[in-house]
Amino acid sequence: MTNMNKEVVFKMHLVETAPEAHDEYLNARRGQMITAVAIEDGTFGIYASHRPEGLTKNYTFEVFNNQAAYDEHVAADQYQQFKQEMAGVIVNDQVVDLEPQFMGHQDVALNISTPNGLWINIVQITVKPEHLADYQRVVTAQLENALKIDPGILAIYAGTKQGRPDDWVIYEVFQSEENYRNHIANPDHQKYVAASKDWIQNKQVDQTIGDVLVNTGNN
Repeated sequence: MTNMNKEVVFKMHLVETAPEAHDEYLNARRGQMITAVAIEDGTFGIYASHRPEGLTKNYTFEVFNNQAAYDEHVAADQYQQFKQEMAGVIVNDQVVDLEPQFMGHQDVALNISTPNGLWINIVQITVKPEHLADYQRVVTAQLENALKIDPGILAIYAGTKQGRPDDWVIYEVFQSEENYRNHIANPDHQKYVAASKDWIQNKQVDQTIGDVLVNTGNN
């Protein structure tokens, strides 16, 4: 299913924790995320992962139905408790607000909070300004088709940084590394790569380890 509602609030957090504090952070984050998705009507999904080379570097992606839902989330007791517990554990939380360009996921709720074999990519792309419309057209068509034909793609969200339409962030969740390899070998993906290669100024792909991924699956 895809949700192209522009009211959706889409955020990326770059979270740095104190050394040796990842387990404490993850335990608190797990409880906060699961509770939020379960009891907050407008919180669609929250996804946490970390860089494989160091447990202090973490990402969290959040998807809310609208601004009111986000405001309700940050005011909720479980979120305020999480913030208090993380004083001294989280040493930096950089929030990147994203304008949704494509929001796609399978119609099955995710509730993953234990070690798993998911393959999660965070792709950051800078598009040449004169090719923004071309890139948006090609990438959204490719992402929508990929989600339809491959059930091993659990979620793909794409957004542009607010005020910077040439800076794209694509969040990809694959069932396994094999699913990811099949995805990039698919002729449709190869066609997208060939079509867009001259439009892209810079591209960075960070593969991360999935920690907690929860959503309602019905948005």
